[in-house]
Amino acid sequence: MRPITLVLAAACLLTGAVACEPPADSSTQKSTAAAVPAQPAAGAPSAAAPPAAGDAAAPAPAGDGDKAKDVEITKCSVDSTLHWPSAELTITNHSSKASNYMVQVEFLDGAGTRIGEGMAATNGLAPNQKSVQKAQGTSTAAGKTSCRLIEVTRYATP
Repeated sequence: MRPITLVLAAACLLTGAVACEPPADSSTQKSTAAAVPAQPAAGAPSAAAPPAAGDAAAPAPAGDGDKAKDVEITKCSVDSTLHWPSAELTITNHSSKASNYMVQVEFLDGAGTRIGEGMAATNGLAPNQKSVQKAQGTSTAAGKTSCRLIEVTRYATP
């Protein structure tokens, strides 16, 4: 994710703005992020979409390989009124220091095409403490929808 995108996404989370989704012409790009397998939305078949040809795992910074294990998608659903996808996340701090987390989730349609993304964050999470957060998308989802982690950022609380 480009730094400016992260700043805009964080601003969207803090302000609750609805118009923070990428332009419509870019919201159907195939994902290039190899990450945690997609979690189907509630009521959708449980088979995860296979990775697209050419998907490659992004290298993780040294010492950060375990941070993705700190986040679990516990629910993937689509709102019945707005038709926006969301992912419920359980973040568990497995490090030895209080940490801040930023989590980016990707929403995929039944064919595995990216239809949007959402972010969740928590600050000052003590070692072994859990936090339940929600990553909310703002694009319309129809049919089978799945969720997957695409980036987890963890850093020690100053």
